[in-house]
Amino acid sequence: MVFYINKIRIKVEYSLLLIIAFSLFLENKSILYVLLFSSIHECAHLIALLSFKEKPSEINFAFYGIGMKYSCRLTFIKELIVLLAGAAVNILFYLLDIQREINYSLALINLLPVYPLDGGRAAKLIINKLLCFDIADRVFKIISVVFITAFVISSILSKNFSLIFISIYIIIFAINNSFD
Repeated sequence: MVFYINKIRIKVEYSLLLIIAFSLFLENKSILYVLLFSSIHECAHLIALLSFKEKPSEINFAFYGIGMKYSCRLTFIKELIVLLAGAAVNILFYLLDIQREINYSLALINLLPVYPLDGGRAAKLIINKLLCFDIADRVFKIISVVFITAFVISSILSKNFSLIFISIYIIIFAINNSFD
């Protein structure tokens, strides 16, 4: 389902409704908490963006929570603030002892320097600022591959199926999205 509010494309995927129904059916609150805190994470990005008097071009509601896209040009510092706002909120909830494990995991995963995660976008922004584009692009791709490989290996070694699933999701998402 797609509709527009103030020229912002809003898309609600049925996968979100299926995950919520599935979670309620199984009486699994942890999935609902992950959706809740990942949505709050994304709202922090939105609030940061709106505080700079900019708005997103698209907001998606899907099985992973809320996702936001924006194409406005922000200064280096403002872009970093928007990118890191979500993880900052998860760290705050972690410090306040609110669903510590979920918020710790969300912050840690989102801060990985792997594109298209927040940490990857921030790392790419910083590397592009420090190095010329050709070198920066190669350095960033190497960093991304090293970190995603380490994440996959640690997920497998820990036999944590949730992390294995997340690492597969990150790899698929990274493959399907360019490094632009």
